[in-house]
Amino acid sequence: MSLDPLWERLEALVTQHIAHEPHLRDPAHDLGHIRRVARAAKHIAEAEGADVEVCIAAAWLHDLVFLPKNHPDSATTAERTAALIPGAAAHVGLGDRAEVIRTAVAEHSFSGGRAPTTLESAVLQDADRLDAIGAIGIARCFATGGSFGGALWHPADPFARSGRALDDKAFSLDHFDRKLLKLGPAMNTAAGRALAMAREETMAAFLAALRTELALA
Repeated sequence: MSLDPLWERLEALVTQHIAHEPHLRDPAHDLGHIRRVARAAKHIAEAEGADVEVCIAAAWLHDLVFLPKNHPDSATTAERTAALIPGAAAHVGLGDRAEVIRTAVAEHSFSGGRAPTTLESAVLQDADRLDAIGAIGIARCFATGGSFGGALWHPADPFARSGRALDDKAFSLDHFDRKLLKLGPAMNTAAGRALAMAREETMAAFLAALRTELALA
């Protein structure tokens, strides 16, 4: 199957799906995010020798179910999406590979806590996590927190130096220590790790600059 028609079918399917879903997506989980993850998945899959079509399909379909990050069932979205994969895969002509796509989607989520059991799962997990770090990741972090009314950071202790409990639903900056700074070192693939390095440096520079600026506030 040529990748271009597959990409077009997947984009059309996901675009139509998003237009009719019940929850309004925040800017961090929009079509742009899905498209970036698909591009990263293609790159990593080609570098690692994974099934490129499967990885592209899994990336396009990985967020079919969206629940706001402060929703009590947010951690179940990967499993909920996985249940939709057989029908979606058949729709785009990949019904014979629905199970490996379903597995990748079910295993990709950070909040789900599952380790990848296939190379394609590893590729999708890395591609999705790449979009959570670096300059884009910083923007997405604060966009997500703002979508449910979270503050930028704790007013008295932004970097939790007092040992206070981290609360990234209340303070977006806490999300760096809760999740974002852990993603680069945990990449599954060599290609993912290579892409993560520069993004880790970007986050480190941002946090250093923020510390300096807050010290003057």
